[in-house]
Amino acid sequence: MTIDKVFEPLQADMTAVDVELKALMKRVGSEMDPNRSRLGILGGIVQHPFAVPGKRIRPALVLLAYRALEASADADSLISLAAAVEVLHAASLVHDDVIDGADSRRHQVSLNKRFGNRIAVLAGDILYTHFFTLITGLSGIDPRKRFALLDVFLETTKAMCMGEILAQEARSAARPLTFDLYKEIATDKTAVLFSACCKTAAMLGGAPEATVSCVGELGLDFGLAFQMIDDLMDKDHGLESTVDLLAKALGHAERARAALRTLPDTRYRTTLHDLLDYVIAQAIP
Repeated sequence: MTIDKVFEPLQADMTAVDVELKALMKRVGSEMDPNRSRLGILGGIVQHPFAVPGKRIRPALVLLAYRALEASADADSLISLAAAVEVLHAASLVHDDVIDGADSRRHQVSLNKRFGNRIAVLAGDILYTHFFTLITGLSGIDPRKRFALLDVFLETTKAMCMGEILAQEARSAARPLTFDLYKEIATDKTAVLFSACCKTAAMLGGAPEATVSCVGELGLDFGLAFQMIDDLMDKDHGLESTVDLLAKALGHAERARAALRTLPDTRYRTTLHDLLDYVIAQAIP
């Protein structure tokens, strides 16, 4: 099953997210630089990370968690929230590529390789500011809810930075990672954002605290399974050779499936299950 096939029940929502992202990127240059002679330069820099779309799993998690809970809220806010997490993800990738000295991203020249590290760092910062602008500008919801969503993402962003710091320290040590340290890094760098996608979707829909916590744990296990499978595929996990990373990934996938069974039995819950199966299938012929 392809990722496009998995996302078929979300086609209208995902299209709306893409439209929102394109509109945001077009606004970036005009808002920051009214001098038309320089719009092409700034626009090209900030739009570069979106030139080749990724799998868009994070915005899909927002949409699926929200739809699976049969929530009801302002539709524009849902689409903006889903678009916002893709902007946050893109900002983190831009900074990661600077740190790692990456030459490519998504089968194109990386932003830092094309424009240099200094410009790439600043472009990543611009994307971060627009992410937070999207969150604080959500319409149709109570201001207290907006700030609650913002709090989740502030903690998430802090964790993502801490995860990168831990990864750099571990790399400088030049020795295999213990699984505990590996998992801590994977949790902070990847899984906390997956968790935030699910939690904030539930919060947006007015779900009770217990449900928010449940889908947050679902997202965390999903994110860990995703990162472990990704590292297996890239052969870049740095773990001690005795660690069976596939078995660890399957364990987190099963915990995510258990959490899924607590959600209403809808086609969106099935799609979440299919998305998890798609991720796992990447490592199992």
